[in-house]
Amino acid sequence: MRVTSEQEAMYIACAMESAAVQLYGRAMQVLEGMGRTQDAVYRSVAAMRLEEMSHLQRFRSLYTGLDAGVEQQLMLDAIADGILFEGGLMGAARAGLLKDVESMLAYAAQCEAASVRKYREFAANAAGDAARDALLAIADEEERHLKELTEQAQGSAS
Repeated sequence: MRVTSEQEAMYIACAMESAAVQLYGRAMQVLEGMGRTQDAVYRSVAAMRLEEMSHLQRFRSLYTGLDAGVEQQLMLDAIADGILFEGGLMGAARAGLLKDVESMLAYAAQCEAASVRKYREFAANAAGDAARDALLAIADEEERHLKELTEQAQGSAS
């Protein structure tokens, strides 16, 4: 299924941001369990989670609803799940990507890179300036997250 409207893009963006909030929340739980709440990686993940919550609020403010049935919404949910990782957050957990800090940082970086690509694609097809501007601004923020995660992963591996 192809995304055919700005509202479908906003629906998917909301789902992607919800998944990111959950991912960073899970990362924080893992770090807390390891007693690493004072580490820079914990502060970075917590800050990214807050930004993802802000992104979600911004996309929700632009989402006015779909003229779609349940079947189409389920298809859009499946698209959103597949963008970040096949099977979404549960698929990533089953693949063992949420078990330790290193794998979680790598998974989060993969998700951020996918978000950058997808939000720029959605922006290129957006009909309204507000949606286009929001998508591009958030893509830039996601790119910054990607850079931070890459740096954290390199620091974690050393």
